Amino acid sequence: MQVYNIYISSKAQTDLAECIGFVLNVSEEAATKLAKEFEDSLGSLRTYPERNPIFEMPKSFPLDMRKHIVNNCYVVLYSIENSNVVVLRILDSRRNFDYLLK
Repeated sequence: MQVYNIYISSKAQTDLAECIGFVLNVSEEAATKLAKEFEDSLGSLRTYPERNPIFEMPKSFPLDMRKHIVNNCYVVLYSIENSNVVVLRILDSRRNFDYLLK
């Protein structure tokens, strides 16, 4: 079984900080729990990242991206490049994020 390396882009790191920061304003305990859930869920992409569906993008977008759902609320968009999983964005599915993908 192939094991993939996980790389999180600077944009995805910012997205993640915003998601956890938002929850932190409500509850430190909930934010800690969410951070652990992201850690575990992103780590699971090390094995068989192809299990998640392709995220439909405009045809002009140069990469095939897959989407991985965390906590039923967050969409992790990533690409598979050789033996690497590159996390490109982490978006809150409860928000309109179409404008970010254009």
